[in-house]
Amino acid sequence: METDSLKYPFTITRYFIPEFATRMRYRNDVKDKPSPRQSMAICNLLLPAYMRKGHLSFEDLVEIATKTSRVDDQGVAERVACEILLDMDEGDPLPEGEPISAFLSEKDSDLMDFLQTEAEKGGLVDLQARYDSDVDMFRKFSSEPDLGVGPGEDELLKAGIRKVKNQGGERSKRALAEFLKLNLLKLGREFERSFDFLHNPSLRPFEPGDDPDLIDEERSLENIIDIGRKMDEVRYRDFLIRKRDKKRKYIIYIQDISNTMFYEMKGVNSIQYSIMALVPLIYSLRREKYGLVLYESNSHVQKDLYEEGNLDEHIDCLLSLATSTTSDVEKTFCRTRGSQTWGGTVPNKSLKWALEHLEEAGSRGERLCFYFSDFVLEEPGEQTPDKMENYRVIERMRDRGIRVLACASPLAYGELFSPYTKHSLFKIEEAGCDIVKTTRPREFMEGVQAFLEAA
Repeated sequence: METDSLKYPFTITRYFIPEFATRMRYRNDVKDKPSPRQSMAICNLLLPAYMRKGHLSFEDLVEIATKTSRVDDQGVAERVACEILLDMDEGDPLPEGEPISAFLSEKDSDLMDFLQTEAEKGGLVDLQARYDSDVDMFRKFSSEPDLGVGPGEDELLKAGIRKVKNQGGERSKRALAEFLKLNLLKLGREFERSFDFLHNPSLRPFEPGDDPDLIDEERSLENIIDIGRKMDEVRYRDFLIRKRDKKRKYIIYIQDISNTMFYEMKGVNSIQYSIMALVPLIYSLRREKYGLVLYESNSHVQKDLYEEGNLDEHIDCLLSLATSTTSDVEKTFCRTRGSQTWGGTVPNKSLKWALEHLEEAGSRGERLCFYFSDFVLEEPGEQTPDKMENYRVIERMRDRGIRVLACASPLAYGELFSPYTKHSLFKIEEAGCDIVKTTRPREFMEGVQAFLEAA
């Protein structure tokens, strides 16, 4: 269950760039209003991405608009760029918008026409001299730390979900998935860096004689970009070695996709709260061994603990859940359900699967289970043996040294669900679980960090 990435033609720039400049100019919280040179720079920097791939992505447009803005305005710029792409009406052709020439001098307008022609031809041309000055002007902004998903961005994510729900349509869903991915992976990177700084500060420059397999490629690339090295200037000491001084983590993620997860509160449902918390978590801990299982009345294993898997595919699958209805989810997963019913909340099979896999890991590392749900596990006053088995499995995990974090939707504490969840949450906690709410992505990640530090 994956969401195809949106692919924009280069003509989107004739709508996106003037719209971005106009919205930024009318914002009172923007200190440095966009100039014609910034509009030209956005176009110049987008062109290489288009010529490499034959299209522009959601991330291309947002990233370039953000990085060409002044540092103090980058948070606003990112939100404005996202809002423009989310505001595009479903079903309408990609709008041409106001010509960019309205924002440019006659000379720059001629250059814009030249760039547009070259992009539409798909031919390669040496543009380096044409936009080097713009790249140099804005390069210093690109190494700024990620802004992260703060309180304002948390609300922006929820507003994006509500907006797309009202618009409907496949293009709107894909735009929302791209929007969520951009922001949630940023939060995951921020969490990863802060946790590494506290618990694994052993990144050091590569030295001759070191094992090249120990090079942290992602951190090394970030380091090279941050110090502004050109390719022919990179030295071996610019590469960073990761020296593990901690036990490996073995993690199972369990995600509830039962029918109750799709009930809404203020336009956002439990599955969306869960995905906004799970995606940055699974990304930030992607270097650890992990397994992923979804459940309703049936269990749907997405990744075995020792399977290699493809992280991007798993994240795209999770993001697609955030834009789906119960009918969409059933159509995707019903082929694996056999003759059983669909949509109930039956976690015990997934919990047992998690227990078995984490037991196999033995004492070689830290064993963790993150369980995402609204915890509507039983009817009020009804405690059947099948329902009680859920708590017994969690108790067995605790007894075997497996730590479990219950990641609870805020709907579990609301008036509608609390008669069904109050006893469940009490029993979950009594069985040895810590509980963290998924109300806001940043606060959730802080709760996870406290959970991991308490080990």
